[in-house]
Amino acid sequence: MSFWIPERRPDAELLDGGGVSPSEAEESLADIEWVHRRLGGRALVRRRLLPLLASLPPRQGALSVLDLGCGSGHVGRDLLAAAAESDLRLRVLGLDRKTSHARLAVRGTAVAADALRLPFPDRSVDVVLSTLFLHHFAPAELAALLAESRRVAAAAVVALDLSRHRLALAAIAVIGPLAFRSRLSTLDGMTSVRQAYTPGEIAAISGTALPGARLTRISRFVWELVWTRA
Repeated sequence: MSFWIPERRPDAELLDGGGVSPSEAEESLADIEWVHRRLGGRALVRRRLLPLLASLPPRQGALSVLDLGCGSGHVGRDLLAAAAESDLRLRVLGLDRKTSHARLAVRGTAVAADALRLPFPDRSVDVVLSTLFLHHFAPAELAALLAESRRVAAAAVVALDLSRHRLALAAIAVIGPLAFRSRLSTLDGMTSVRQAYTPGEIAAISGTALPGARLTRISRFVWELVWTRA
Protein backbone atom coordinates (compact mmCIF):
# COMPACT_ATOMS: atom_id res chain seq x y z
CA MET A 1 0.00 0.00 0.00
CA SER A 2 1.10 3.58 -0.64
CA PHE A 3 0.55 6.72 1.40
CA TRP A 4 -2.54 7.57 -0.68
CA ILE A 5 -3.98 4.06 -0.41
CA PRO A 6 -3.81 2.90 3.22
CA GLU A 7 -4.38 -0.62 4.51
CA ARG A 8 -8.01 -1.69 4.52
CA ARG A 9 -9.70 -1.10 7.89
CA PRO A 10 -12.98 -3.04 8.11
CA ASP A 11 -15.56 -1.82 10.62
CA ALA A 12 -19.33 -1.92 11.09
CA GLU A 13 -21.22 1.07 9.75
CA LEU A 14 -23.61 2.71 12.20
CA LEU A 15 -26.56 2.64 9.81
CA ASP A 16 -26.25 -1.15 9.58
CA GLY A 17 -26.53 -1.58 13.36
CA GLY A 18 -29.54 -1.76 15.63
CA GLY A 19 -29.03 1.34 17.76
CA VAL A 20 -30.13 3.95 15.22
CA SER A 21 -33.56 5.57 15.55
CA PRO A 22 -35.94 5.31 12.56
CA SER A 23 -35.84 9.07 12.00
CA GLU A 24 -32.04 9.19 12.01
CA ALA A 25 -31.86 6.18 9.69
CA GLU A 26 -34.21 7.92 7.25
CA GLU A 27 -32.09 11.07 7.35
CA SER A 28 -28.92 9.10 6.64
CA LEU A 29 -30.56 7.20 3.78
CA ALA A 30 -31.70 10.56 2.38
CA ASP A 31 -28.06 11.70 2.54
CA ILE A 32 -27.00 8.63 0.58
CA GLU A 33 -29.59 9.48 -2.05
CA TRP A 34 -28.32 13.09 -2.14
CA VAL A 35 -24.77 11.85 -2.77
CA HIS A 36 -26.06 9.60 -5.55
CA ARG A 37 -27.93 12.42 -7.26
CA ARG A 38 -25.58 15.35 -6.67
CA LEU A 39 -22.06 13.90 -6.64
CA GLY A 40 -22.12 11.88 -9.82
CA GLY A 41 -23.53 8.50 -8.82
CA ARG A 42 -26.76 8.92 -10.73
CA ALA A 43 -25.00 9.98 -13.94
CA LEU A 44 -22.47 7.18 -13.52
CA VAL A 45 -25.10 4.46 -13.14
CA ARG A 46 -26.97 5.74 -16.19
CA ARG A 47 -23.83 6.08 -18.31
CA ARG A 48 -22.38 2.70 -17.41
CA LEU A 49 -25.46 0.54 -16.90
CA LEU A 50 -28.03 1.62 -19.50
CA PRO A 51 -25.93 0.60 -22.55
CA LEU A 52 -25.32 -2.82 -20.98
CA LEU A 53 -29.01 -3.32 -20.19
CA ALA A 54 -29.99 -2.23 -23.69
CA SER A 55 -27.68 -4.89 -25.16
CA LEU A 56 -29.34 -7.76 -23.27
CA PRO A 57 -32.37 -9.63 -24.62
CA PRO A 58 -35.36 -9.16 -22.29
CA ARG A 59 -37.31 -12.12 -21.00
CA GLN A 60 -41.11 -11.93 -20.70
CA GLY A 61 -41.17 -8.51 -22.32
CA ALA A 62 -39.01 -6.66 -19.78
CA LEU A 63 -35.52 -6.98 -18.32
CA SER A 64 -35.46 -7.83 -14.61
CA VAL A 65 -32.88 -6.23 -12.31
CA LEU A 66 -32.20 -7.21 -8.69
CA ASP A 67 -30.68 -4.29 -6.74
CA LEU A 68 -28.71 -5.65 -3.77
CA GLY A 69 -28.39 -3.47 -0.65
CA CYS A 70 -31.04 -1.17 -2.05
CA GLY A 71 -31.61 0.96 1.06
CA SER A 72 -34.54 3.24 0.28
CA GLY A 73 -34.57 2.08 -3.37
CA HIS A 74 -33.29 5.33 -4.87
CA VAL A 75 -30.99 3.66 -7.42
CA GLY A 76 -33.84 1.51 -8.70
CA ARG A 77 -36.16 4.49 -9.01
CA ASP A 78 -33.57 6.47 -10.95
CA LEU A 79 -32.83 3.49 -13.17
CA LEU A 80 -36.52 3.03 -14.01
CA ALA A 81 -36.87 6.71 -14.87
CA ALA A 82 -33.79 6.61 -17.12
CA ALA A 83 -34.99 3.41 -18.80
CA ALA A 84 -38.38 4.98 -19.53
CA GLU A 85 -36.64 7.89 -21.25
CA SER A 86 -34.75 5.38 -23.43
CA ASP A 87 -37.79 3.18 -24.19
CA LEU A 88 -36.13 0.34 -22.28
CA ARG A 89 -38.55 -1.88 -20.38
CA LEU A 90 -37.29 -2.80 -16.91
CA ARG A 91 -38.53 -4.41 -13.75
CA VAL A 92 -36.44 -3.57 -10.67
CA LEU A 93 -36.64 -5.37 -7.35
CA GLY A 94 -34.59 -4.10 -4.43
CA LEU A 95 -33.22 -6.26 -1.62
CA ASP A 96 -31.96 -5.09 1.77
CA ARG A 97 -31.19 -7.01 4.94
CA LYS A 98 -32.89 -4.39 7.11
CA THR A 99 -36.67 -4.33 6.93
CA SER A 100 -36.63 -0.71 8.13
CA HIS A 101 -34.68 0.24 4.99
CA ALA A 102 -36.63 -1.86 2.50
CA ARG A 103 -39.96 -0.47 3.73
CA LEU A 104 -38.90 3.01 2.53
CA ALA A 105 -38.95 1.82 -1.07
CA VAL A 106 -42.15 2.01 -3.11
CA ARG A 107 -44.52 -0.71 -1.92
CA GLY A 108 -43.94 -3.98 -3.72
CA THR A 109 -40.53 -3.01 -5.11
CA ALA A 110 -38.24 -4.30 -2.34
CA VAL A 111 -37.83 -7.31 -0.09
CA ALA A 112 -35.96 -7.80 3.18
CA ALA A 113 -33.51 -10.69 2.84
CA ASP A 114 -29.86 -11.71 3.22
CA ALA A 115 -27.73 -11.03 0.13
CA LEU A 116 -25.53 -13.99 1.09
CA ARG A 117 -28.53 -16.33 0.76
CA LEU A 118 -30.65 -14.88 -2.00
CA PRO A 119 -34.25 -16.21 -1.84
CA PHE A 120 -34.49 -16.70 -5.62
CA PRO A 121 -34.08 -19.71 -7.94
CA ASP A 122 -31.11 -20.12 -10.26
CA ARG A 123 -31.05 -17.69 -13.21
CA SER A 124 -34.35 -16.16 -12.08
CA VAL A 125 -33.43 -12.51 -12.77
CA ASP A 126 -31.62 -11.04 -15.74
CA VAL A 127 -29.17 -8.74 -13.95
CA VAL A 128 -27.92 -8.59 -10.36
CA LEU A 129 -26.78 -5.06 -9.54
CA SER A 130 -25.09 -3.46 -6.55
CA THR A 131 -23.91 0.09 -5.97
CA LEU A 132 -21.71 1.05 -3.02
CA PHE A 133 -22.50 -2.26 -1.37
CA LEU A 134 -19.63 -4.73 -1.73
CA HIS A 135 -17.29 -2.90 0.64
CA HIS A 136 -19.52 -3.94 3.57
CA PHE A 137 -18.29 -7.53 3.33
CA ALA A 138 -15.12 -9.34 4.36
CA PRO A 139 -13.27 -11.06 1.49
CA ALA A 140 -14.71 -14.55 2.13
CA GLU A 141 -18.25 -13.16 2.48
CA LEU A 142 -17.80 -11.09 -0.65
CA ALA A 143 -16.71 -14.11 -2.67
CA ALA A 144 -19.83 -15.94 -1.44
CA LEU A 145 -22.04 -12.97 -2.31
CA LEU A 146 -20.64 -12.78 -5.84
CA ALA A 147 -21.17 -16.52 -6.27
CA GLU A 148 -24.79 -16.12 -5.14
CA SER A 149 -25.22 -13.24 -7.57
CA ARG A 150 -23.88 -15.40 -10.40
CA ARG A 151 -26.24 -18.22 -9.44
CA VAL A 152 -29.30 -15.97 -9.60
CA ALA A 153 -28.30 -13.91 -12.66
CA ALA A 154 -29.43 -15.17 -16.05
CA ALA A 155 -27.42 -12.58 -17.99
CA ALA A 156 -25.08 -10.36 -15.94
CA VAL A 157 -23.73 -9.26 -12.59
CA VAL A 158 -22.74 -5.59 -12.24
CA ALA A 159 -21.20 -3.79 -9.29
CA LEU A 160 -20.08 -0.19 -8.80
CA ASP A 161 -18.15 0.65 -5.67
CA LEU A 162 -15.59 2.82 -3.96
CA SER A 163 -11.84 2.50 -4.20
CA ARG A 164 -9.95 3.23 -1.00
CA HIS A 165 -8.07 6.57 -1.08
CA ARG A 166 -7.03 9.26 1.40
CA LEU A 167 -8.40 12.04 -0.82
CA ALA A 168 -11.85 10.45 -0.66
CA LEU A 169 -11.61 10.45 3.14
CA ALA A 170 -10.65 14.12 3.11
CA ALA A 171 -13.55 15.00 0.79
CA ILE A 172 -16.10 13.32 3.07
CA ALA A 173 -14.63 15.01 6.14
CA VAL A 174 -15.11 18.42 4.49
CA ILE A 175 -18.39 17.92 2.62
CA GLY A 176 -20.21 15.75 5.15
CA PRO A 177 -20.71 18.23 8.01
CA LEU A 178 -21.78 20.92 5.52
CA ALA A 179 -24.15 18.89 3.32
CA PHE A 180 -25.47 15.90 5.27
CA ARG A 181 -28.56 15.90 7.43
CA SER A 182 -27.30 13.18 9.74
CA ARG A 183 -23.99 12.93 11.58
CA LEU A 184 -24.10 9.21 10.82
CA SER A 185 -23.57 9.91 7.15
CA THR A 186 -20.15 11.50 7.64
CA LEU A 187 -19.01 8.78 10.03
CA ASP A 188 -20.31 5.95 7.87
CA GLY A 189 -18.98 7.56 4.72
CA MET A 190 -15.47 7.56 6.13
CA THR A 191 -15.89 3.99 7.36
CA SER A 192 -16.99 2.99 3.85
CA VAL A 193 -13.85 4.45 2.29
CA ARG A 194 -11.55 2.90 4.90
CA GLN A 195 -12.92 -0.58 4.19
CA ALA A 196 -13.37 -0.17 0.43
CA TYR A 197 -11.49 -2.50 -1.91
CA THR A 198 -8.98 -1.40 -4.52
CA PRO A 199 -9.47 -2.67 -8.10
CA GLY A 200 -6.63 -5.14 -7.61
CA GLU A 201 -8.16 -6.53 -4.42
CA ILE A 202 -11.63 -6.92 -5.93
CA ALA A 203 -10.19 -8.58 -9.03
CA ALA A 204 -8.46 -11.18 -6.85
CA ILE A 205 -11.60 -11.85 -4.78
CA SER A 206 -13.95 -12.07 -7.76
CA GLY A 207 -11.71 -14.26 -9.91
CA THR A 208 -13.23 -17.58 -8.84
CA ALA A 209 -16.81 -16.46 -8.22
CA LEU A 210 -17.09 -14.51 -11.49
CA PRO A 211 -14.59 -16.01 -13.94
CA GLY A 212 -13.91 -13.74 -16.88
CA ALA A 213 -15.40 -10.66 -15.20
CA ARG A 214 -14.23 -7.26 -16.46
CA LEU A 215 -12.85 -4.83 -13.87
CA THR A 216 -12.69 -1.16 -14.92
CA ARG A 217 -11.36 1.78 -12.92
CA ILE A 218 -13.88 4.52 -13.73
CA SER A 219 -12.18 7.23 -11.68
CA ARG A 220 -9.64 7.54 -8.91
CA PHE A 221 -12.33 6.66 -6.38
CA VAL A 222 -14.72 4.30 -8.23
CA TRP A 223 -14.45 0.96 -10.03
CA GLU A 224 -16.91 -1.18 -11.98
CA LEU A 225 -17.13 -4.97 -12.08
CA VAL A 226 -19.10 -6.60 -14.92
CA TRP A 227 -19.63 -10.32 -15.49
CA THR A 228 -21.81 -11.60 -18.35
CA ARG A 229 -23.01 -15.14 -18.80
CA ALA A 230 -21.70 -16.73 -21.97
